[in-house]
Amino acid sequence: MRILLWHGYLLRGSGSNLYTANLARVWRTEGHDVLLMCQEQRAEGLDYIDSEGDFDDTNRGFELRDTGVEAASGTVRLARPNIGGLLPVYVGDNFSGTIKLFVDLSEAELERYVDTNVRALVTAIEQHRPDAIVTGHEVMGPFIALRACGETDTRYVAKLHGSALEYAVKPQQRYRHYAREGLNGAAAVTGGSRYMLEEANAVVPGPWRERAVVLNPGCDIDLFRPRPHPPARPPRAAFVGKLIPAKGVHHLLAALGLTSVLGLQATVVGDGPFAESLQRLWAALQAGDRDAALDSLDASDPSLEHLRSWLDRSSLDDAYQRRAAAVEVDFAGHMDHGPLSQVLPDFDVLVVPSVVPEAFGMVAAEAAACGVLPIVPAHSGIGEAGATLESELGHPGLLSFDPNESVAGIAGALERVLGLPEDERRTLAARAVAVARERWSWKRVADELLRLAAPDPARPPG
Repeated sequence: MRILLWHGYLLRGSGSNLYTANLARVWRTEGHDVLLMCQEQRAEGLDYIDSEGDFDDTNRGFELRDTGVEAASGTVRLARPNIGGLLPVYVGDNFSGTIKLFVDLSEAELERYVDTNVRALVTAIEQHRPDAIVTGHEVMGPFIALRACGETDTRYVAKLHGSALEYAVKPQQRYRHYAREGLNGAAAVTGGSRYMLEEANAVVPGPWRERAVVLNPGCDIDLFRPRPHPPARPPRAAFVGKLIPAKGVHHLLAALGLTSVLGLQATVVGDGPFAESLQRLWAALQAGDRDAALDSLDASDPSLEHLRSWLDRSSLDDAYQRRAAAVEVDFAGHMDHGPLSQVLPDFDVLVVPSVVPEAFGMVAAEAAACGVLPIVPAHSGIGEAGATLESELGHPGLLSFDPNESVAGIAGALERVLGLPEDERRTLAARAVAVARERWSWKRVADELLRLAAPDPARPPG
């Protein structure tokens, strides 16, 4: 099949970037011809990109050059629309040009972004003549596809992602309008969880909900694989993600001083604007300095409210200080998926302490694929992933914690999981690997999207 995949952003990092990259990779191995429209500037190192290039100044044509990667049965060609150097984003990204939050765009900037992408997408449709068109996010991808497909008499499928909903559609009415139009025009809509679909429908209700299906994001089960742990190794917990308050890593740090697991070590993988504050927070917690811990937190950020309240109620007494000082925490910095896949299997648990709702939580699936048990809040799509694993493992409540009591909840979950006999924990880890490989592979996601995007969704694509 000829597939047109509009992403608009990058192919590294996390979330929708990796979702898009893995769709393209799987479709290429399955023999499809993929035209991928995004703003990724560095194709080198991406071994599934056969050629890459840019649209011209008018977005009425594009030229591609071979990348020299090893051939596969299919192809992926990357074409970057000319958007004038300004990339609207939901949260920060590593774009080589200028980035600006969607909520900060002027009407003129938003109109230019939409118009240039519509023109590029029309060109791509006319030249590629796709059998299937897939776009992403609540805004602006579906609205761009609505206009371009209207001009070319084609259809598109939209896949929802959490960042667009939380950081653009909910805050501003104008994006609710664009989301409603774009989703209502889609032949089908997918969401990574029941929560994702219901939350989007609550904000932008419409007939699109009748054509929406739950399609959990996947993980690279060939890359993320279990590895035996050396004997007598101390128990290890980890966090992986962007270091921003919304991801909740501050709750994990505070919880460590409430644990009693002998020899516990923790690693924080990621970077972001909250990194320096987190290190100051951890130093203050180890010193038992409540005032310094509070000073490390931005008093205006609602994602930090629970920890501020917890600190106000806590004395950080000598027992807490001694325990916190005994736990070794390594701030490892950012890791791309390749290096991460070599590190993640070394942990026993992965804590995913997100304060804000998550559409699903791919990192939890990646952890499970490595035999690392994910500890998650009982909310949103990440809670659904945890509940699925708990059900499959036959241990209701083992991996989940109450998000209204995050610090104590994370500590309790660490005690429950790491307190299991080693043989039992190893058996549960093996079951988690089996669940991830069966339910959360990218092949399953890619095949289902093509089924929905084919002209006759009742007929599997061929």
